[in-house]
Amino acid sequence: MEYHLKKAGNNEVIYTINPRRLHKEIEDKIKSEKLTTTNICRTILAFFYGTQLKEGEDFFVTTSARGRKNYHIRLTPFTISLLKSYV
Repeated sequence: MEYHLKKAGNNEVIYTINPRRLHKEIEDKIKSEKLTTTNICRTILAFFYGTQLKEGEDFFVTTSARGRKNYHIRLTPFTISLLKSYV
C-alpha cells in the first residue's frame, strides 16, 4: 500500500491499494492459478463493505483510462476502529 498525506485543511492520511501490484506480490509467495486481479478487487470491496465503510466518505475508487482500479481509504479514528474490529 502507498500512503499520501492530503493537505486540505486537516491533515488526513489516504492509503492507496493497487490490486495489480498486490496480485504480483501475493503471486510471488503463493502459486495459485485461481488468483486474479478481479478476485483481489472483489475481496477489497467485500472487506470495505463488510466493515461498513461508506463509499465516498471513508473510501473511494479511481479508475484509469484503461479501466484499472485503485482503492483509496481515508484513515480517521473512525475508519481505524471499524477496520480494527473487523480484523
